Amino acid sequence: MQLHMEMEKNMNSRVYIKFGGWWWWRMRMVLLLLVWISVAQAQQSYVNNHQLDCDNNFNETNGFQCNGPRSCHSYLTFRSAPPSYDSPPSIAYLLNSEPAQIATINEVSDVDTISKDTVLIVPVNCSCSGDFYQHNTTYTLKSASETYFSLANNTYQGLTTCQALKAQNPYDYRNLSVGLHLQVPLMCACPTANQTAAGFNYLLSYLVTWGDTIDSIAKIFGVDDVQSIYDANRLSSTSVIYPFTPILVPLKNPPSKIQTTVSSPPAPSPETPMVPSGGGSNSSKKWVFIGLVLEPLYSFF
Repeated sequence: MQLHMEMEKNMNSRVYIKFGGWWWWRMRMVLLLLVWISVAQAQQSYVNNHQLDCDNNFNETNGFQCNGPRSCHSYLTFRSAPPSYDSPPSIAYLLNSEPAQIATINEVSDVDTISKDTVLIVPVNCSCSGDFYQHNTTYTLKSASETYFSLANNTYQGLTTCQALKAQNPYDYRNLSVGLHLQVPLMCACPTANQTAAGFNYLLSYLVTWGDTIDSIAKIFGVDDVQSIYDANRLSSTSVIYPFTPILVPLKNPPSKIQTTVSSPPAPSPETPMVPSGGGSNSSKKWVFIGLVLEPLYSFF
């Protein structure tokens, strides 16, 4: 009788252990699935002017999180900058794109000289590199005065960051010299599962300029669902957007030539930030403010 009870006890113990192991395995799989779903549905974080702080690394300055397809067709914007980057071939060379595609989408000839500050759409291939999306290009240093900071914010107009340049190149910022070949990761992204389900098939990296609001950016690209831009960048109704930072614009169809003239109005004095006309505190518009950090302060980068 005692032997029978011990056998029954051992069998129950084995059943309990087997059931317990199965239960924990099931729970682990559920948790992993929830984490995967969370990552797949998450939107991107706005860089929020952290790109000006070259001394410190922020998750946002490394690029947009790889939280969707591993690769996709994406778009950048770039403002023509004579005399170096004012034609489809020169801009394509800088951004590692195709001159013919730039010319076609912007309705210009591939030999046209484009007037200063014209906003151009640049088609690129976007893919994951580690945990972040990026479109890769290269740059050869042409002047002893060039720094990671000046390349990120002047040459590439905010499409990359000095932090990302430092992370992806073996050269110390104090040892940059003419002729060095640099890897340049440009900020792009692919739609998340949520965005795809909502009908968005492309993400465009738009470079903010003076006077821009989320509403005005939506109007430029014909986006009716303004909230989709807020969500894509994790912005709220109280968020501030800054010049020379990328805002992701979800698009259902490939973009076409920008019809709106996007100007660069004079910068306000440091003591008087730009505010919505009328000063309404309930405005849902995001207005551009300048980060009061001057490039010369970072010249040693």
